[in-house]
Amino acid sequence: MAYVWLKDGTPLHYIEQGSGTPVILINALMYSARYFWRHNIAALAQGCRVIALDPRGHGESGKPNFGYTVSGLADDLNEFIEKKNLTDVVVIGVALGGFVILDHLRRHGSSRIKAIGIVEMTPRLVSQEGWDHPTFGNFPQEAADQFGNGVRQDTARAGLRGFFQAGYVNPISAETLDEIMAETYLMPTDAIADLCDEMVKQDVRAELKTITLPTLLMYGGPKNNLLPTGVGRWVHAQMPNSHYVEFADSGHNPFLEEPARFNTEVLSFVRGL
Repeated sequence: MAYVWLKDGTPLHYIEQGSGTPVILINALMYSARYFWRHNIAALAQGCRVIALDPRGHGESGKPNFGYTVSGLADDLNEFIEKKNLTDVVVIGVALGGFVILDHLRRHGSSRIKAIGIVEMTPRLVSQEGWDHPTFGNFPQEAADQFGNGVRQDTARAGLRGFFQAGYVNPISAETLDEIMAETYLMPTDAIADLCDEMVKQDVRAELKTITLPTLLMYGGPKNNLLPTGVGRWVHAQMPNSHYVEFADSGHNPFLEEPARFNTEVLSFVRGL
């Protein structure tokens, strides 16, 4: 197993395959890179240098009792890129991973970044007057304020089962759902809750217009239960140098629900840079 040791003593685990343009993959909250990208790493490695990162607290990375903020994960990403001495990097993030990428650009700039990819991220999770694209189509502030505490109190993580099932267009098997739930237990409960609290604070709508890097946007289609409002098209309209891809047969997980097309779109984007 490969690790980069951060200056605070935390080991970040990563999987690296292939050669060419470095493409860092940042998965969504709670998963390991190995499981999350299981249908993508080998295929993408046929056309680029894939680096699938386990963020702090996730998968096989270290799990200290600190650092679970979007800005903290963005700083980890920057240190990882510097210690690996990577340049002209394409960074692709899903949901939380998208927030981490945008925060990295805000805090550290783009001197080592060639392009970005954002998958299934709404720039603001929480409902607000005039905002048409919250998570679930409606996510009241009152519910958001209790999001992290709900995770802390749900020791059996029963609430997560419904959330994960809703992320797919077609129902997943009980066996697959058990696999996903087992993945969540690789991450400490307080770390999950802290990052849930962080995510509901995010509002990056105004930033999108300022990003000039080539950007690949990949979103599920009209059957998406978690982001049902077409937020991907809204994000595309805000970003001047973006390419939008919609996966009509996917919900929140196009990399798993339509992996062949997902891989093709990523490789086409990277080759076109």
